[in-house]
Amino acid sequence: MGSQRKTSIAASVASLTLAAALTACGGGGSGSTAVSNTAKSTPASSGMPTIAADGKLHAACEACSATDDATYAGSGAGIWQAINPNASAIDVPVSIKGLSGQNVTLVFTNESAGTQAMSSIALSANMSASVMRAQSQATATSSTTSSESATLAAIRDFNYQGWAQLATNQQATATARYSTNGATSGATTSAFYSAGTWQVGDTRTFYYADNSPRTTTLEQTATTSDGTIVNLWVESGEIGASKISPPIISSLITQYAQAGGIYDMLVRVGGKLYGPNNQSSLIDGTHQPIDLVVMNFDHNGQPYGLLGYFWALNNFKTGAGQLAYSNQSISLYLDSETLYLGGTYGMNQMLTTMAHESMHMQNFYRRSVQMGAQYAFEPWLEEMTAMMMEDWVSGAIVPGYNAIRDARFVTYMTYGGHGSYNCGLTTWTPYGTDCETYAVNGSFGGFMNRQFGLSFYQSLLTNKNHTASIDILNEVIGNARAGATVPSTLRDFAAAASGLVPLSSNVTGFTFPARSEGGFALPAIDPTSLYNGATRALPTSVPATLAALGTFPVVRSRVSGTYSETVRVPVGTTLSVVVD
Repeated sequence: MGSQRKTSIAASVASLTLAAALTACGGGGSGSTAVSNTAKSTPASSGMPTIAADGKLHAACEACSATDDATYAGSGAGIWQAINPNASAIDVPVSIKGLSGQNVTLVFTNESAGTQAMSSIALSANMSASVMRAQSQATATSSTTSSESATLAAIRDFNYQGWAQLATNQQATATARYSTNGATSGATTSAFYSAGTWQVGDTRTFYYADNSPRTTTLEQTATTSDGTIVNLWVESGEIGASKISPPIISSLITQYAQAGGIYDMLVRVGGKLYGPNNQSSLIDGTHQPIDLVVMNFDHNGQPYGLLGYFWALNNFKTGAGQLAYSNQSISLYLDSETLYLGGTYGMNQMLTTMAHESMHMQNFYRRSVQMGAQYAFEPWLEEMTAMMMEDWVSGAIVPGYNAIRDARFVTYMTYGGHGSYNCGLTTWTPYGTDCETYAVNGSFGGFMNRQFGLSFYQSLLTNKNHTASIDILNEVIGNARAGATVPSTLRDFAAAASGLVPLSSNVTGFTFPARSEGGFALPAIDPTSLYNGATRALPTSVPATLAALGTFPVVRSRVSGTYSETVRVPVGTTLSVVVD
C-alpha cells in the first residue's frame, strides 16, 4: 500500500530513478487449471483477428506485416501466435519466410492458473551485441533488488483484510491521546476531529507506522473545490529553511488541493475519498478533513526508500490494542527527507506518490467500506489501479513526466540486468531476484489504459459483479473488447513489450498509443525507444517453470530468409512470435 522507491546507481547522472516496489514471482509446483486460455473473439472493427486454439501458428494482427501464417511482408512488424489447448506440452513448428535481417522474438505467456514446466530452449542467439550492451548497462538502468519493509507488508495486509477483523470485533472507544492545543482531551470524536478544530500553528501528535509518536505543527490549510478541508502537518523538528521550507509546504498543499489538482482529479475519476458509512468503528464520514502528514520516516539522511503510505488503521476510532495507535484521521503520510534532500525530482516523485496513495484511500472507502470487505481488491489489483491512476494524472502534476513510461516500463524492461518477465501477474511479493511486480503490473496497467481508455479504468474501480479480482478484471476487459480476457490481453502486452513492436508500426492491439480523454493525456510509449536512452535487458537462463500469468522472451537476432524452429510450448501457454 505504501510507495517505496529507490534510486538507481546512475540516478544522479541521468535522473533515472526507477520506481521500485513489491514483486510477484512464479512459485513452485505445477498446475494446469486454465484461467481462460481461449481464443479471442473480437469484432472485425477492432482490427484484431480471431486466433484458433489449435496448437498451430497463425497470423495475429491485421494491417501488419504478417501477410499469412507463414509469410513476413519484408518490413514493419508482424505478429503470429500459437495457443496450446492441450493438457500436455506441444511442439509448434515455426516457419516464417521473407526475412532480411530482422529480429525474431519468441514470447511465452502462461495463461493458466498454475506454474508450468519450461522446456530447454537455446538462448545463444540472444547474445547479440545489442543484448550484451544491455547487460553491461544493467546497473545503470535498473533498481538494485532488496526486500520490502515489514511495515509496508503489515499496512498492505491491514488495508486488504486486517481492517475487517477490527471492524467486526469492535472495542470500546478510548480517550484520544493527542496534544490538543485548545481542544479538551475528553472531547467526542466528532467534535475533536471536526474541520474547525485546528488552526495554523497548532500542534498535534501523530503516530508513525511503527507506533512512534511524532509531534507535528499545522503549517497550512486549504479548501478543495467540493469544500473538503486539507491540512498540512509537518513534524516539528523537520520545519526550517533547509528542511521542510515554506516553498515545499506551499507546493505540496497547492498541488493537492487546488482546483484541478490531485484531489479534484481523484474525485473526478472515482468519487469521494471518504464519506458517510455505516461502520460504527470508523470515524465519522461527514465533513472529515484530509490530513497530509510530513514526517522523517527513518532518519537515515537519505531521500527515497519509503516515500509515503495510506494506512486504513487511521480511519478507525481509537480503542484497545492496535487501535490505540489510530490517528483518527483520513490521512496520507509523506517522508520529509525525500522532499528536502531529493531536490526537484524528490518533490515530483512525492506529488505522484500522493496521487497513488490517494487512490488507495479512495479504493478503501469505495470498495471495502461502501461495498463491503469482500469487494476489496487483492493486493496485485489494488496496486495496479493505484499505478494506473498515476498514469492518468502524472503529466498534469509534473509536466513532461509519466509514471509508467518513465519509470515502471523502464524497470520492467531492464530490472536486474535481465528484465522483469517471469512474474505472476496475480502474485504480489516484495522485490525479487527475478522480477519486480510494481514494474510488471504498472506496465500492464499502462497498456490497458492506452488500449481501453478512461471509461474502462472507471468501470474497473466500481465493478461490483464479482469479488475475486481476476474475475473483476476479466469482466471489465471483456466489456471493453468483446471476447478479450486477462490472459489474452497479457499475451498481447507481452508480445508488444518483449517483441519491441515499434510505436510507428500502428499495429492494432500491440502498441502503447497516446490517448487524450476526459481532460487527461496519456503519452505514447515506444518499447524501441525507452525513456532516457535505457536499453532493454534479456534473460540469460531459462527458468525451470513459467509463472502463472507470467511471460518469458527469447530473441533470435538478425535473421534472413526463412526462420524455422520447432518450439515446445508448455501447458496452458501461448507462443507469440514477433518479427520486426
